[in-house]
Amino acid sequence: MRMPPVEPLSAAYRLLNPGLVVLVTVGDEQRDNVVPVSWNMPVSRDPATLALCVDKEHFSYPFIERTGELGLSIPDESLIDAVYGCGSVSGADVADKFARFGLRRERARVIGAPLVGDAVAGIECRVERSVDLGDAAIVIGRVVAACARPEHFSDGAWSFGHGLRLIHHLGGDCFCVSERVARARRS
Repeated sequence: MRMPPVEPLSAAYRLLNPGLVVLVTVGDEQRDNVVPVSWNMPVSRDPATLALCVDKEHFSYPFIERTGELGLSIPDESLIDAVYGCGSVSGADVADKFARFGLRRERARVIGAPLVGDAVAGIECRVERSVDLGDAAIVIGRVVAACARPEHFSDGAWSFGHGLRLIHHLGGDCFCVSERVARARRS
């Protein structure tokens, strides 16, 4: 049976989601902000580099341009309401999203922006370059530090044995969770 077409084509990107949600943190000496981003990916292991797509109209984007750095905190299901809340309001309207949504700031090791202390992992990046795409930009970041809870990430891999449930955004207020490893049969 032939699959029916996806209409409208503007919804086709959701075929590639659900993407792992990260909480992007930015900041300078006066202010910080946190915004969820689902369009993110690793692009190189050596040097460790990642990319994410950021709407240039978001309150956080000028921080990224100005400071040249950002943090990515990886939330689990326990933070789903805070993730949704952070994505539902602008930092232009809410002076402290950390406080508003009950998130704990954690001082980063290398960058000036904080990480989300309640997250299961954090990645600190310096911006290598941004690719202008009109209303959005692909931000390419060099990883300068990373940390993770050892019960959930060790030996370079996620471990779901201690109740880890990572969240993936489906759109709006809908998320799904990853909670176990599935292994393929080896030939």
